[in-house]
Amino acid sequence: MEGSRTKGRTTVEVGTDGVALITIINPPVNSLSVDVLYSLKASYEQALRRDDVKAIVITGNN
Repeated sequence: MEGSRTKGRTTVEVGTDGVALITIINPPVNSLSVDVLYSLKASYEQALRRDDVKAIVITGNN
């Protein structure tokens, strides 16, 4: 990567129990940068559109 830093992002996983796990991936401290906030909004909206999601948990990546 030529002089650029990896932008923060989120991932969404939905378990069979209906819990959507949104994980913030923005090393080293998983801070809420502008990129992460946009991704978090998109992930949240994606989870809300699903009929099988009963709860949403937001966590940071280890």
